[in-house]
Amino acid sequence: MKLDKTFENEIKKIANGDGGREYRFAFINELKKNSAAPEKRYEFAATTAKYGRVKVSICIAATMSQNAYRYESEQIQWATAVMNLWTNIYESSKSAAFINQHPCVLADLSRGLRNLTTEGGAA
Repeated sequence: MKLDKTFENEIKKIANGDGGREYRFAFINELKKNSAAPEKRYEFAATTAKYGRVKVSICIAATMSQNAYRYESEQIQWATAVMNLWTNIYESSKSAAFINQHPCVLADLSRGLRNLTTEGGAA
């Protein structure tokens, strides 16, 4: 799955920052504090507008990667592509982005993000 170049650059800039330790911890704390994930499906647009598509995408992708057996292969390919761009993070710290949400809700939310963030859209 090929992510949109603009989206790739956004992830690299926002999630990785300058690559330093301070930025990494600030970003993780921001993910924890803001909980960049919608509580309900109808809040998705407001949540994305508030936190930005990068933070919401990282939270959804981290959760999908953790529970890969619950999702379709296209969803996991998208989640893996997003998580591979978040390089300024330790593997053990990725849990800061996990969402406590039902897999069906996350699958629905990721569908819209995949359409917006992949070249040619997603099925």
